Amino acid sequence: MSDLIFNEATHTYYAGGVMVPNVTRILGPLTSYRFVDLAALERARIEGVHIHKMVELYFKNDLDDSALPEWLMPRLAALKSFEAETGFICCDSEKHVYHESHGYAGTLDLTGAMPRLHADHCVLDVKRSFYAGPVIGLQLAAYQFAENEARRKAKLPRVKRRYALQLNEDGKYKLLPFEDDSDITVFIGMLNAWRWSQQHSNNLIWRNHEPATN
Repeated sequence: MSDLIFNEATHTYYAGGVMVPNVTRILGPLTSYRFVDLAALERARIEGVHIHKMVELYFKNDLDDSALPEWLMPRLAALKSFEAETGFICCDSEKHVYHESHGYAGTLDLTGAMPRLHADHCVLDVKRSFYAGPVIGLQLAAYQFAENEARRKAKLPRVKRRYALQLNEDGKYKLLPFEDDSDITVFIGMLNAWRWSQQHSNNLIWRNHEPATN
């Protein structure tokens, strides 16, 4: 884990000097935004970046509420409601994870416990929306798998549960659990497919431009 480097400008990860695929890139083919207006998509992306930064600073006790733009205030209220109602105790925020054996990386949003839900050792992904649906479960499974690999080596308790946390513009939140044990199997399949496509990229590009024969 110590040799994992994240380049924020290009959103790329390097382990031992070699670029490794990240979770969102691996799962990219499963979520299509082609029917979403480009301006709306860019606005959603920017808002998502700001929401994640707000959450990170909040749990690091470094958030200046007075500096937040007006549109973020209801999201902060939703975050505080989530914390109060679940008793959430944050262990890590915006943590880079790397699975050495499978060679992939990513950044998990939050790990912690929710004692009022009797949920210890959870991984949570903060979402502006649940547009990606069940793909979120695959994403969380990948983070959980990598985090547990690191915890195994450090002899720490395993992460047992996965949740997506949506912070809404009405000041409310939604907490969605993912419990399908096959999610990690599907993710590893996607990882293997991504590696195969990289190995055969030249041939695939040539075939994609091949004239039709029928």
